[in-house]
Amino acid sequence: MSTALRLGLPLCAGVLGLGVACLIPDQLIVVESSDQNPSAVRFVEGIPLGEVANDACGGECPMATATALPYFLNPEDPAYQFCICSEDLQDAGQLPGAFLYAEDQDANNDGSPADLLYAAALLDWDPTTGDPATEYVAYRSYVDPQKELQLASAGAYQTLIIKRPRPNVRTIPLSFNSTFDLCNGAGRVVGPGLHTLAIMVTDRPWTVRDPETGDSSDSESTVTLEGVPDIAAGATYDIQSYVFNCYVEGDEQCGCEDLPEP
Repeated sequence: MSTALRLGLPLCAGVLGLGVACLIPDQLIVVESSDQNPSAVRFVEGIPLGEVANDACGGECPMATATALPYFLNPEDPAYQFCICSEDLQDAGQLPGAFLYAEDQDANNDGSPADLLYAAALLDWDPTTGDPATEYVAYRSYVDPQKELQLASAGAYQTLIIKRPRPNVRTIPLSFNSTFDLCNGAGRVVGPGLHTLAIMVTDRPWTVRDPETGDSSDSESTVTLEGVPDIAAGATYDIQSYVFNCYVEGDEQCGCEDLPEP
């Protein structure tokens, strides 16, 4: 990466000729970088803001709101007692719909996001085994790996008020009809016991490879490896993990109910 500084030299031209030191205001320093992806994508949590801060933003600051989703969904807590139900029933204790947030500060000159973000939900993926994450992509009805994430807020961003670069926060919705069915909505069989849900977000499209040659060039035989960040294309990524438990229909903690009529 190469970086150049453009300074407000016209202000100092006269003073430098007299051999006097010149102070350059910070506002006149522009940092120009040749790095094509200077800011890494990352998950963010909501920060409580007071009335004064929101008023300064014009009513609501365009930042992440509270997620209120613990990393360990303790099965001893009735709020997190999920159940595997038969096909004609549904889990009465489904998790209420939740929203996660990720930011990427890379922006164009007009402040608009420079990178598109993508997310994938991985069920019981262990990165230490070397297995490709593609085989563990689940919950596609909640998180579509091929769909770019949307901005959490389209409101104006007052950099001078918030005192930080524009975050370009995106929303990752874990919600369908206001619920998230962890034990029955994975799109694959989920057994009883503890499970890990890993949400991965990246700032480049997923890796594309020819399954036979491993070549990434465009061809009719290439496939998209969802859940595999394209590091060769400069991608960055972040992962946030949650642990939950699934009871089985008939367990004391389990509650299944009839499906609602269409």
